[in-house]
Amino acid sequence: MFKRIVLITFIFSALMLTGCTEDKTVSTSELPDVIRLGYVGPLTGAAAAYGQDIKAGIDLYFSEHPTIGDKPVEVIYEDGKCNGADAAVAAQKLITVDKVRFIFGGGCSGETLSMAPIAEENKVVTISSGSSSPEVTTAGDYIFRDYPSDSKVAQDMAAYIASHDRKKVALLTEQTDFAQGYRMMIKDSMTAYAELELVADEAYGVDNADFRTLLTKAKQQEANALISIGQSPSTNGFVVKQAKELGLDVQIYGPDTLSGQEFFDIAKDAGEGVIQFMVVPDPTQPGYAEKISKLPEAQGASIFQLLGYDAAGMAALAIEHVGYDATAIKDYWYDMPIYKGIGGDHKFDENGDDTTKIGMRIAKDGEFVMTEE
Repeated sequence: MFKRIVLITFIFSALMLTGCTEDKTVSTSELPDVIRLGYVGPLTGAAAAYGQDIKAGIDLYFSEHPTIGDKPVEVIYEDGKCNGADAAVAAQKLITVDKVRFIFGGGCSGETLSMAPIAEENKVVTISSGSSSPEVTTAGDYIFRDYPSDSKVAQDMAAYIASHDRKKVALLTEQTDFAQGYRMMIKDSMTAYAELELVADEAYGVDNADFRTLLTKAKQQEANALISIGQSPSTNGFVVKQAKELGLDVQIYGPDTLSGQEFFDIAKDAGEGVIQFMVVPDPTQPGYAEKISKLPEAQGASIFQLLGYDAAGMAALAIEHVGYDATAIKDYWYDMPIYKGIGGDHKFDENGDDTTKIGMRIAKDGEFVMTEE
């Protein structure tokens, strides 16, 4: 069911598609003296790498564009810690105390799903540059993301595994909103390929760091492909390391949550050859090289930084055209022509989902690199 039900005449639709949203801007007098925007994402904890990367992208955009309509922009950052309870408290504070009408976040699916009812009730726009749970699609009319749903990634992963020799699949998933949503998408996608056999389907707790028992079950079932879906790079690193220690002869696959130096710090040589499916940076995008050179060297360029930068750009564009009004921003985004960003070309569908493309990377010499295999 679509998040919004709209009746539009053919003529009005045609005007919007030809870009009439670009034809005017609000006057400076219509904007607040300071445009305060919120952010909720994991700034500490195991998933901090993603939250800090998104923050870095937002920071870069507003360091280059410190005003909207000559009014200064202030971003108020709150730590959602990659869990729903903290994210909900942070969102409530931003809305009721700081009076923001727009929030970047959450960075994790659990954060976004907990924030969504609060944002909907208060008519506050949110955009996530890291939430991939399929449940975000129907989370609300004010909920957007410039990161793809796991349903798209899972379909590509299943198709790739089916086209290769190792088809006895073991699935290890963390008991979080993100991981369990991904698990269901993988299982559903695998049904399209008769040659794929799910020989093990095991879940584990959030604080677990010992996966030997679950991996032994996979070994006993003669699995030769392993999909690791933990919430953080460190969790996935332990899975990969312990799989090698147990002598599992498996090809390991995973989603975006493999990204992060912690994965290689823990997995070490066991990480070599692990294949990752996610949105990947496209060096051919206009302005890509320039922005990469400005991002924090310690963090390096990541798709989360680039999508954070793009989310900030789309927010500024909407506010510039329709003012700092959440409902107007929401409506603008639904009808917005393709936005040429640094992380990709963005267009929101009727559910607030983006049309971002999926790519594949392989771990080589301590980093994930692009592959077109």
